[in-house]
Amino acid sequence: MRNKALIIQDNQTESFDENAFMTARNLVAEYCSTVTLALSAIKTAQYRCVVVSMDMVREDPIEIISALRCAENELGLSPTQILVAGHSRQPTFDEMEKFNISAQIRSHHLK
Repeated sequence: MRNKALIIQDNQTESFDENAFMTARNLVAEYCSTVTLALSAIKTAQYRCVVVSMDMVREDPIEIISALRCAENELGLSPTQILVAGHSRQPTFDEMEKFNISAQIRSHHLK
Protein backbone atom coordinates (compact mmCIF):
# COMPACT_ATOMS: atom_id res chain seq x y z
CA MET A 1 0.00 0.00 0.00
CA ARG A 2 1.74 3.16 -1.18
CA ASN A 3 -0.73 5.67 0.23
CA LYS A 4 0.77 5.43 3.72
CA ALA A 5 3.04 7.87 5.48
CA LEU A 6 5.14 6.96 8.49
CA ILE A 7 5.11 9.72 11.13
CA ILE A 8 7.94 9.51 13.66
CA GLN A 9 7.42 11.64 16.77
CA ASP A 10 7.80 11.02 20.48
CA ASN A 11 5.35 13.51 21.92
CA GLN A 12 1.83 14.73 21.45
CA THR A 13 2.91 18.16 20.23
CA GLU A 14 2.27 18.38 16.53
CA SER A 15 5.21 19.70 14.54
CA PHE A 16 2.91 20.54 11.64
CA ASP A 17 -0.74 20.26 10.66
CA GLU A 18 -0.75 16.48 10.15
CA ASN A 19 -4.41 16.16 9.23
CA ALA A 20 -4.25 18.81 6.51
CA PHE A 21 -0.99 17.37 5.16
CA MET A 22 -2.34 13.81 5.00
CA THR A 23 -5.68 14.86 3.52
CA ALA A 24 -4.08 17.05 0.84
CA ARG A 25 -1.95 14.10 -0.29
CA ASN A 26 -4.52 11.35 0.23
CA LEU A 27 -2.27 9.61 2.75
CA VAL A 28 -3.00 7.44 5.76
CA ALA A 29 -0.68 8.02 8.72
CA GLU A 30 1.03 5.32 10.73
CA TYR A 31 2.82 6.48 13.86
CA CYS A 32 5.88 5.37 15.76
CA SER A 33 7.96 6.99 18.47
CA THR A 34 11.38 5.28 18.47
CA VAL A 35 14.11 4.35 16.03
CA THR A 36 13.47 0.66 16.75
CA LEU A 37 9.81 0.96 15.80
CA ALA A 38 10.66 3.04 12.73
CA LEU A 39 13.17 0.47 11.49
CA SER A 40 10.66 -2.32 12.03
CA ALA A 41 8.04 -0.36 10.10
CA ILE A 42 10.18 0.24 7.00
CA LYS A 43 11.22 -3.40 6.95
CA THR A 44 7.61 -4.60 6.85
CA ALA A 45 5.74 -1.96 4.84
CA GLN A 46 6.18 0.52 2.01
CA TYR A 47 5.55 4.20 2.58
CA ARG A 48 5.16 7.05 0.16
CA CYS A 49 7.02 9.22 2.65
CA VAL A 50 8.43 9.33 6.16
CA VAL A 51 7.90 12.44 8.27
CA VAL A 52 10.30 12.91 11.18
CA SER A 53 9.58 15.41 13.94
CA MET A 54 12.61 17.57 14.68
CA ASP A 55 10.97 18.36 18.04
CA MET A 56 11.68 14.89 19.45
CA VAL A 57 13.21 14.92 22.93
CA ARG A 58 13.81 11.25 23.77
CA GLU A 59 15.76 10.44 20.61
CA ASP A 60 17.81 12.45 18.13
CA PRO A 61 15.78 12.84 14.91
CA ILE A 62 18.92 13.05 12.76
CA GLU A 63 20.15 9.75 14.20
CA ILE A 64 16.77 8.22 13.35
CA ILE A 65 17.04 9.47 9.77
CA SER A 66 20.60 8.14 9.55
CA ALA A 67 19.46 4.71 10.81
CA LEU A 68 16.60 4.65 8.28
CA ARG A 69 18.94 5.45 5.39
CA CYS A 70 21.42 2.82 6.58
CA ALA A 71 18.68 0.18 6.82
CA GLU A 72 17.38 1.04 3.33
CA ASN A 73 20.89 0.60 1.98
CA GLU A 74 21.48 -2.70 3.81
CA LEU A 75 18.11 -4.10 2.69
CA GLY A 76 18.48 -2.90 -0.89
CA LEU A 77 15.39 -0.70 -0.64
CA SER A 78 14.86 2.39 -2.74
CA PRO A 79 15.21 5.55 -0.65
CA THR A 80 11.90 6.70 0.78
CA GLN A 81 11.13 10.39 0.64
CA ILE A 82 11.98 11.79 4.08
CA LEU A 83 10.39 15.04 5.23
CA VAL A 84 11.08 16.86 8.48
CA ALA A 85 8.87 19.08 10.58
CA GLY A 86 9.52 21.02 13.73
CA HIS A 87 9.51 24.26 15.59
CA SER A 88 12.50 23.95 17.91
CA ARG A 89 15.12 22.71 15.46
CA GLN A 90 15.65 22.58 11.73
CA PRO A 91 18.20 20.38 9.96
CA THR A 92 21.31 22.05 8.62
CA PHE A 93 21.96 22.24 4.91
CA ASP A 94 24.68 19.59 5.34
CA GLU A 95 22.23 17.24 7.12
CA MET A 96 19.65 17.81 4.38
CA GLU A 97 22.19 16.79 1.74
CA LYS A 98 23.91 13.98 3.64
CA PHE A 99 20.69 12.16 4.49
CA ASN A 100 18.78 13.07 1.34
CA ILE A 101 16.03 14.89 3.26
CA SER A 102 13.48 15.99 0.69
CA ALA A 103 11.79 18.92 2.40
CA GLN A 104 10.78 20.73 5.56
CA ILE A 105 7.12 20.97 6.44
CA ARG A 106 5.60 24.10 7.90
CA SER A 107 1.85 23.85 8.52
CA HIS A 108 0.71 21.48 5.75
CA HIS A 109 2.85 23.08 3.07
CA LEU A 110 6.29 21.89 1.96
CA LYS A 111 9.12 24.43 2.06
